[in-house]
Amino acid sequence: MVVRKTFHCNNQILEWEWASDNDLIPYPFFTSCYLIDGLLIDSSAPGGENDLRDFVKSLNHDQMVDQCFITHTHEDHAGGAHMLNNEFGIPIFAGRKAVDLLKKGKKYPEYRQVAWGPELLPVQATIVDKPITTKSKKYRLELFPMIGHAPELVALIEKKQQWAFVADAVQPKYKMIFGKNSDIQEDISLIYQSLSDLYDFTEYMEELLIFSAGNGVLHGREIILKKMEEIDNLWVKAHEFNDKFHQEGYSGKKLMKKIIKNLFSRESIIGKLTQNDLSRENLIISLLKWKKK
Repeated sequence: MVVRKTFHCNNQILEWEWASDNDLIPYPFFTSCYLIDGLLIDSSAPGGENDLRDFVKSLNHDQMVDQCFITHTHEDHAGGAHMLNNEFGIPIFAGRKAVDLLKKGKKYPEYRQVAWGPELLPVQATIVDKPITTKSKKYRLELFPMIGHAPELVALIEKKQQWAFVADAVQPKYKMIFGKNSDIQEDISLIYQSLSDLYDFTEYMEELLIFSAGNGVLHGREIILKKMEEIDNLWVKAHEFNDKFHQEGYSGKKLMKKIIKNLFSRESIIGKLTQNDLSRENLIISLLKWKKK
């Protein structure tokens, strides 16, 4: 397994990253947990349970985890919650929409097990719907829903420090999404709306830091605008290509192949490996369903 630790903001935040070293994976897919004053944001993947256990045991008294908040219930974020609660007695908190899902646990497709390990074990979490205060009372993190990647996804924002912990709500590049027969159904229009809401909410935060899951730290509110512009451009091109090739007589799968070729050159290898659960085709379908006013 591959583990990385990175300190941010003068050691106020510790990022703990985990990725599988399975030979079937061409390069590591990292997922991140963030530890801030005893609050652990997310709990890595089921396959990282042993490494997460070692990490928690390695912490000194001042760093020790005293609560864990799960941003959303995908296995690469909620995978260690059962172990943290069962072995260390660490209370697990989540937004209202996530708690019932966490109780059920989840099995997921084999291709995701290769990256994230076995099934997600059920865990009893407590609903939190007000700002979270860390153990020293130094930090106060507000809950901020960011649907689109997952309907239950809640980001945490520390206004005073200008920190936003967004999990998978902000991506470095929008080139594919989950859809088709997957249990994960992403919606690019809702992702865009969440980005717009985040941009409005962080007004006057000129030094905003956006902490993502496995994609590093993004600097500045202008990043949010760039992500929105990226999605806007994809929307325009997808609709233009769809209209153009439809007028030329293309339809169905042939039409989709033409749009993919002109927008991305080809479907991704990941799309083929996941039987299009995670693919560029899904992104195009979502873009075309999105009817802007």
